[in-house]
Amino acid sequence: MPGAMWKLGRMYADGEGVGQNKLRAFEYFLNLTKTHAYEPPDSQESHFVASAFVALGQYYLDGIPDTAVKPDAAVALDLFRHAASYFGNADAQYHLGRLYLLGNGTAKDSVQAARWLQLAANKGQYSAQALLGSMLFKGQGVARQPAKGLFWLTLAKDSATAQKEGVSSQEAWIIDTYRSALAQATADERALAARQVEEWTRARRASK
Repeated sequence: MPGAMWKLGRMYADGEGVGQNKLRAFEYFLNLTKTHAYEPPDSQESHFVASAFVALGQYYLDGIPDTAVKPDAAVALDLFRHAASYFGNADAQYHLGRLYLLGNGTAKDSVQAARWLQLAANKGQYSAQALLGSMLFKGQGVARQPAKGLFWLTLAKDSATAQKEGVSSQEAWIIDTYRSALAQATADERALAARQVEEWTRARRASK
């Protein structure tokens, strides 16, 4: 069962109830993606498969020390692309956008990066919201839209800090980037971003 295979993989990945073993986790995720790569996207099990693709992609980005799993950004890109396009997984869309932005495993392509980050950001993936917001605020490879950028950064900051006891390095980057953009934005840009945040929040509440 995909759910059981994914759970075993996560147990070994996190050291939950067993000794942490990234290679064992990698093997469970790999078997899951091989046997269920084309699980119907609307099935109850599909999110487990998509999550396994994302986990594999992250392992291939960093490699697993002292194993045959070496860093290979091109393989990671393919894994993220499948989960992003076939399953519509927001985390995969974020990672894919980030690789296109950095030119890691592929040619640098800011337009493709913004496209994938936008898809993930629309689903509430706050790392994607922050990266897209930073791109738009600075005009990094895309037309500069400071109010829109600040809007996305505000959403990302709110999600990154909501009910969290500690702050990870990624969340710290989001907070710092938001504060920097807020300090640079004009009064009109701040006001427009605030209105867009209100509209987003209202629309999300109405859809629930």
